[in-house]
Amino acid sequence: MLERVQGYADAVLEDVGRGEAGTVAGELVAFGELLAASGDLRGALDSGATPGPARRSIIRELLASRVSAPAIELLSFAVQSGPGADYVADVAGITAAAVAKRDGLVPRGEGPLGRTAAAERLEGYATAVLAPVHERHLADIEDELFRFMRIVEGNDELRYALTTAELSASARQSVAAELLARRARPECARLAAYTARVGRPRDYVLLLNGLVERVAQEANRRVADVRSASEMSEAQRLRLAAALTRFTGYPVEVRVTTQPELLGGFVASVGDTVVDASLRHRLEQARGLLLSPPTRSGEADEETSTGQVEH
Repeated sequence: MLERVQGYADAVLEDVGRGEAGTVAGELVAFGELLAASGDLRGALDSGATPGPARRSIIRELLASRVSAPAIELLSFAVQSGPGADYVADVAGITAAAVAKRDGLVPRGEGPLGRTAAAERLEGYATAVLAPVHERHLADIEDELFRFMRIVEGNDELRYALTTAELSASARQSVAAELLARRARPECARLAAYTARVGRPRDYVLLLNGLVERVAQEANRRVADVRSASEMSEAQRLRLAAALTRFTGYPVEVRVTTQPELLGGFVASVGDTVVDASLRHRLEQARGLLLSPPTRSGEADEETSTGQVEH
């Protein structure tokens, strides 16, 4: 199972009670059986040629109103997190984790992860923990994590407790959780404690620093900078925000600036994703087609003949 999927599953299942865990586990087992039995479904979700957001939409449309929200979140996150070929293994992994939660089993310690693997697992965990957080609270979490990191660096006893291999991962996790309980937002405490659990002790401060940057990135991902050829009505803003939210998988705030030179339509930027639906872009595409060298008649005939189907 991909590390980021494992981290995401850890966070989602932390919020699931023992009673609900039985439902989630049963739904994941049933989906795994469906995936194994349906070559068409497996082909659609395993295909590396299908973009992650499109595979995610397939899962959500297939399972909407049929299974619980945690099961949908787990399956849709996994399907867009890596190459399609990993999906069957990811489903098996998150199913095993849910079954263990249902049965009250405590996973055996796997040993601390290397820095790269720990950062990837934290990426998935943070994605789940931060998803429901309102944008205005992200800055608070970022500040609390940063201040905690500085306190760890500046306090010899605390730094020793959280960066020594002499204490178990669970003990270091408890130290971080107890220190931040009632002193920081719950999300900050969860992130700091989970970091102590999965990473090598000597990497703790570096991994915390990575989380500070991750929370800052999350704030940027929640804002869509939209350049529109004309003023947008409130109804248009809401429709665009809803569409971008479905596409990205997290709530998106739309901020619009007017740019008449686009001629029509809009350009939306959400983090690294750019959606160019402007008239100017479409005209430039058409111009490129018109200026491209024409296909020679012989080549056209050859392409046509090779594309024919013999009866």
